[in-house]
Amino acid sequence: MEKILIIYIDIDDDLGRIGIKTPVIGGCEAYKAIKIAEEKIPTDSDLNTMIVAYNIFKKMHDNGQDVEIAFISGSEGSSLESQLEFSRKLDEVIKKVNPSRAIVVYDSPEDAKAIPIIQSRLPIAGIERVLVEQYRGVEETYVLLGRYIKKALSEPRFSRIFLGVPGIILFILGLFSLLNLTAYAGPIIMMVVATALIIRGLGIDDLIENWWENSTIMVIVSIIALIAVIAGIINGYFVFIGLKSYDAVTELQVLLSISPYIVFASVVLFGGKAVNRIIAKDVKVWHDIFRIFSTVIIYYIIVIVARNLEENPAEVGLQTIYSLSITTLVLISIYILMNIIEKYKFNPTSATS
Repeated sequence: MEKILIIYIDIDDDLGRIGIKTPVIGGCEAYKAIKIAEEKIPTDSDLNTMIVAYNIFKKMHDNGQDVEIAFISGSEGSSLESQLEFSRKLDEVIKKVNPSRAIVVYDSPEDAKAIPIIQSRLPIAGIERVLVEQYRGVEETYVLLGRYIKKALSEPRFSRIFLGVPGIILFILGLFSLLNLTAYAGPIIMMVVATALIIRGLGIDDLIENWWENSTIMVIVSIIALIAVIAGIINGYFVFIGLKSYDAVTELQVLLSISPYIVFASVVLFGGKAVNRIIAKDVKVWHDIFRIFSTVIIYYIIVIVARNLEENPAEVGLQTIYSLSITTLVLISIYILMNIIEKYKFNPTSATS
């Protein structure tokens, strides 16, 4: 009979804050943890979710199924730290219980981040999300509101939005008032709010945080590359408004004015990745060096073709096809040759097999 593991997810370690050390494994230990939670966090949704997980375990156990329960938490740190800690504890539980499948019980979108981690270790037989519907009076509503405000002020992932954005808005209002530029404050504030919504909505802040924790170098070069792209767009705009006529050639001039910045941004990104590989002593660093080389070569070819196009558009067609074809063949040949060298020189096992 296959063993099923009931997993209650607590990714931000709410249990740790009330003195419950995870992983909690087994029905008896889970019951003790629920009793502690009833005393410490009687109105919290985590308690309801723990009870739901325990009831699922109890029902399946009473029906004669081979089942075990575990409460697994992450940490109070960043999103990535929480997931890494959860992953470590999950491996510990799997080693002790040796389950065949898992049933996941959770209550918040943050906890849902742990589901792919579980899925990478165990087939998931079922998922139960607990939504607690509560009816409160006016006084209880104020208590609930106070709890949410406290969470918004104390937890970093919420305080960025609830404190950071209003703080920037107030700073802009104060600064523009001192400079007598209050007429421009409205559009600037709208742009700040829109930027915050985009960053939070697309999870860009989590992505940057993960980048920063995994590679500070990539964050720095990404910022430099972004500044270069913005500078290129601004430069292209000024070139565009300075043109007296608008046709294909003038549009080409605008693109040529932007392209050096784009190429610089690409080279910086590839260079940052190459530095990362050098630090990690990764032989595949040549891939990034090859990308830098290819980007620069292709850029110069495009510039030469564009200048010829400005001088004599009638003769540039065959020259463009010829230049790009030769360049493409040379770059592909070099790439294939380097792949062969990497395979047979740095991976001897694949050569002998």
